[in-house]
Amino acid sequence: MPADNITLIGLGLAGLFIVWLVFSLVKKVFGLVLLAALVIGAYVLWNNPAMLQSLLNTVTGFFS
Repeated sequence: MPADNITLIGLGLAGLFIVWLVFSLVKKVFGLVLLAALVIGAYVLWNNPAMLQSLLNTVTGFFS
């Protein structure tokens, strides 16, 4: 373990940068996965009118 302060500060900053990079990438990947799920769900509902009608009946029953 290095003992001088400059090295410790540099290691700390490098660690913070790595953590920031990982979390920003995870956030971006999560957003892309969520967007893909919405697109796939819309595609499935568009091509399956019975499922769309069932969903609309469920939503209507929930709010009325």
